[in-house]
Amino acid sequence: MTQKTLLDVRDLAIHYRTGAGPVQAVDGINFSIAPGEALGLVGESGCGKTTAAKAMLKLLPPNGEIPRGQIDFAGRDLVPLKGEDMRRVRWKEIAWISQAAMNALDPVYRVGDQILEAMQAHIKIDKAEGWAQAEDLFRAVGLDPSRLHAYPHEMSGGMKQRAVIAMAMALQPQLLIADEPTTALDVVTQAQILSRLAKLRRERGMALLFITHDISVVVQTCDRVAVMYGGKIMETGPVREVFGQPFHPYTMGLTNAFPTLEGAQRELISIPGTPPDLLNPPTGCRFAERCPFATDLCRAEEPAQHEVGPGRYAACHYPERVEEFRKIAATNEAWAEVGHRLNEEVISVTRREVEAKDAVLQVDDLVKHFPVPGGFFGRSDDKVHAVDGIDLTLRQGEILGIAGESGSGKTTTGEMLVRLQDPTAGRIVSEGEDIAPLKGAGLKAFRRRAQMVFQDPYQTLNPRFTIRDIVGEPLTIHGLAKGEDRRLQVVKALERAGLKPAVTYLDRFPHELSGGQRQRVAIARAIVLEPRFIVADEPVSMLDVSIRAGVLNLMRQFRDEMGISFVYVSHDLPTIRYVADRTAIMYLGEIVEVGPTEKVITERRHPYTQLLLDASPEPDPAVEKPPLDSAGEIPSAIDIPNGCRFHNRCPLATVDCGWEGRDVIAALSDWELSGHDRAALGTPKRDGLSLRIPAPQGVQAAREQLTQVMAQRPASLTEAAQITDTGNALHLAFAAHPPPKRRKIDDGHEVACLLYPEA
Repeated sequence: MTQKTLLDVRDLAIHYRTGAGPVQAVDGINFSIAPGEALGLVGESGCGKTTAAKAMLKLLPPNGEIPRGQIDFAGRDLVPLKGEDMRRVRWKEIAWISQAAMNALDPVYRVGDQILEAMQAHIKIDKAEGWAQAEDLFRAVGLDPSRLHAYPHEMSGGMKQRAVIAMAMALQPQLLIADEPTTALDVVTQAQILSRLAKLRRERGMALLFITHDISVVVQTCDRVAVMYGGKIMETGPVREVFGQPFHPYTMGLTNAFPTLEGAQRELISIPGTPPDLLNPPTGCRFAERCPFATDLCRAEEPAQHEVGPGRYAACHYPERVEEFRKIAATNEAWAEVGHRLNEEVISVTRREVEAKDAVLQVDDLVKHFPVPGGFFGRSDDKVHAVDGIDLTLRQGEILGIAGESGSGKTTTGEMLVRLQDPTAGRIVSEGEDIAPLKGAGLKAFRRRAQMVFQDPYQTLNPRFTIRDIVGEPLTIHGLAKGEDRRLQVVKALERAGLKPAVTYLDRFPHELSGGQRQRVAIARAIVLEPRFIVADEPVSMLDVSIRAGVLNLMRQFRDEMGISFVYVSHDLPTIRYVADRTAIMYLGEIVEVGPTEKVITERRHPYTQLLLDASPEPDPAVEKPPLDSAGEIPSAIDIPNGCRFHNRCPLATVDCGWEGRDVIAALSDWELSGHDRAALGTPKRDGLSLRIPAPQGVQAAREQLTQVMAQRPASLTEAAQITDTGNALHLAFAAHPPPKRRKIDDGHEVACLLYPEA
């Protein structure tokens, strides 16, 4: 290990003891990280990346063991360390950011107390000094220090993840291990978290080990990457070189399967098959079974790590044939041959233009409000405006994408369309019938032509049912088939969903299938009734990169061959651009832009659409996106903003967009977060749209400082405010504005924004 290496892992093996023998989760991996460097660890679920990271902190479960290898950190081997010796390393020298922030924070302690506890467990520091450091940490991650007094449930997902990052930074560790830190977040929050993490890493000189299955995040965040598969490292090197010109067939497969915003027109190609059984791993190359180029040598002998360039290594027997492999790997035929070998269909669908047809669904002024409980004394008048008067049309044989951040109302809309949620108001017309008020037999009949595919294939299949029973249950419920006829229809649905031969799956249980196979079962269950439309709610967000393409292509195939319409709900704009014919952009319960997907993506008429696209990470190594430092958070759906709901985050907001007192409060908070003093401005008090700000140093000083604060926002905020003196305070009044209506930009393209004239 050289002076320039902070972490040096050599021949590391990690086994899990089971009754059937040791599971070789990690089997002899090598990698290193320099001070201040970011290394991405990429691979499918089960490849061993999280296990390898947990070994760095000796956080393996009781049946986990390290039979061989070294983990040299800052000049010492961590493998033999135990007990108190290892505890001194954790958090102080190596910190951990877990995947689920809510699970990482104790729900019964205030967040600030948890950060203070982490400090006091390792260093001597009194409460006042520790609290002051915690406030600085919250400012560094872009959180108001007052949030230290909050409980985890009082913070949004993005806030909780920032709080976990602040906790990890508390003792200024040399190495930060981030395990899928943004998987559960929407693209805007993810972009802000990653930008803040990169900034902190640069400022504090920390090294970063970033674990994920998302290629785009690694490309935009890391310096180098190690691609793992089946407990081995297949390829390592500078991140843009590895994904720009991959040497290993597995890396080629990953890049072909990942949709990009700029490359949505190309055909996505999934990798057939599943990772190897690490209880009895194969003798040769771990990827040989799924590789289009595998030979007898690959199956018999494990390849060595060949140096294929400066700082680049690939574990392949044929690095000299890389140009040939890249060309072949970019074709669907190569992977289809692998699928044929593994009895798994590789679906290829040619992109086509959708003709205007009759509406399958017509949604008019759809509303869903949830009442807010008023504590022990009854209900309050407050309500959550989950969906607030939207209009939509779903045509026959089209895929309609619905995009937006978490909290924008996408999932609630999808659930209302299949009547899993009852609308508060509005109409949902299906085949001439308003299904909003349906009950009993009428609702049951409607559900024969409307189905839903949920986000999590791990939780939406009954673990006690066989695949035969899961897929056949809708036929039984609607009395459509039984006996041999039911079995034949189940087989047909499974084979349409790409599970061939279907008879081999009938008597299996969900736990015996991979994540991609489970999601295909969920799709087979949805299509077995041959419905008119299907709502697919984030159907690929829980799946590995290698199998997303197959599920997306299935949707396009069913649209083309069976005429099924889809509502595809997602915050992932690259997948929406790949699969959807038209797209509706939702924000805080409203549709702010809708139109043909290519027009919505390329023209980006609404500023919120532009924000979503700016925030979407790009897996193409040739594209370098600027960091999204600050875009704010989606406002409360209980206290709806004045005018346009996006105005407080919009760089183009005008005087008439709906500025109000709370926007000044947000500006004051950001002013303090930036380290500025606001001694001339007291604690503001909001009264509806208006605001009263005490002036402890006199109204003249308060006006001068307020001018500086508001200058950080668009000039239209100052223009919209009517500021008057009331003795020892400033009073700011704002005019009420209605939300903008959708305006027609082009044929089928509408935008709800004051920047465009009404038709």
